[in-house]
Amino acid sequence: MLRILTKSFNQIAQKPLMVFFIYAFGFVLAMLVARPFYVTFLNEANTSVALDKLIADFDFMIFIDFFHQSQKAFQPFLPLVFTLGIVYLLLNTFFAGGILDAPEQEKLKFPRFFEASARQFGRFALLLVFLFIFLMVLVSLAGMFFFIFAAIAEGGSEKDYILWMIPPVFILVYFVSFVVIIGDYGRVMLFKSPTLTPYGAFWKAFSYIFKWPSAIALFWMIIVLGIILFVVYLGIDSLIGMNSTLTIFVMFVVQQVFVFARTFLKISTQVAAKNYFEARPFELEKVILVTETEEEN
Repeated sequence: MLRILTKSFNQIAQKPLMVFFIYAFGFVLAMLVARPFYVTFLNEANTSVALDKLIADFDFMIFIDFFHQSQKAFQPFLPLVFTLGIVYLLLNTFFAGGILDAPEQEKLKFPRFFEASARQFGRFALLLVFLFIFLMVLVSLAGMFFFIFAAIAEGGSEKDYILWMIPPVFILVYFVSFVVIIGDYGRVMLFKSPTLTPYGAFWKAFSYIFKWPSAIALFWMIIVLGIILFVVYLGIDSLIGMNSTLTIFVMFVVQQVFVFARTFLKISTQVAAKNYFEARPFELEKVILVTETEEEN
């Protein structure tokens, strides 16, 4: 798996423009929310000392109280965030075809990148529908575990309740990651086989993961790297802080560097799935051989 992971990282590192392009799209979408949110935040803070307290030392209780008092001003952001979230999801689905095609190019060509993205988008989008339905089923199942563990924790202390909630949270996280992995391998299979249907790719990816459970381990290796990056970011944040205009700007730059690295890792999950599948191929379609016999006259 380390060989596949290293190969995937090398392939993506050779296409830095692709990573930057996808990062830039995410940055623009984020700014569509962040800019008006920041202006609203400043307007609501006005002469309050809450903003100064949050900048000097983030306090979750002050943060919650502030948003509770200003909830009317921030309510319009909910549909905006939801809409941009859908747009972000569709864009990621669109770019998946280009990402899968990129390692097969010696040098990234954006016309071919967009052509591959457009060619696969319809099938990938339909696969996304099946994944969403399956996710809702698993979330409902995870909800049952939450009710069961909540009933067990009833009557205990707050600490006991939190501890009892850990298992269902892990179950939910596993279910969500499982659907994401099915999506990665389902898109790889659709990319490899132009005759495979999205429904067929869904079930074949489902079977493939059970046949090769190390595919899940490969995915979580990348997730762990992302968690390590996040911990490093928190460490830098605690050292620099955000108590002046200069430190805020420095942390903004550091934050974007880590967002770029996270984009790199996100792309690597799809490329790693492709490399893993190529190393452990799976029959996608039955090939029927037709032999012609020459009749003797």
